[in-house]
Amino acid sequence: MKAVRDIMSGEVITVGLEATVKEMAQMMVENRIRCLPVVDEEGRVLGVVDEEDLVHQDARVHFPTFIHFLESYIMLPTSLKRFEKELRQAVGATAGEVMEKDFQAVSPLDSVEKTATLMVEKDLEYVLVLEDERLQGVVTRSDILRTLAGG
Repeated sequence: MKAVRDIMSGEVITVGLEATVKEMAQMMVENRIRCLPVVDEEGRVLGVVDEEDLVHQDARVHFPTFIHFLESYIMLPTSLKRFEKELRQAVGATAGEVMEKDFQAVSPLDSVEKTATLMVEKDLEYVLVLEDERLQGVVTRSDILRTLAGG
């Protein structure tokens, strides 16, 4: 059974907290990549910026949904969370401001099967490969497909 370390892309382009949205967009386009892990000086992963985070720069922000009930207004909690995320992404100028801190990661020793299952269950395009909080690589859907095809 293959392990993640056997199929991951080990040479990952990363950015620091101060990388600008323009710089990140250029890096993604030039390198044909979908995500940029954000790392600190010691190489620990702090978050990840993907295409969706940058696209929100040009998107409209949807204001929270309120429900009128018994002479009062109730804001839907999921609506507020979505609003906060969209607002942060719309006005953010650096990686630290637009990055997702809640990302999925696997170990280099995890099986490809376990990783593929995680990606399907969570509808993920990629997962970071971490060991001791440090980035070791990235596994994408393409990596999984190559493995299935015998490559």
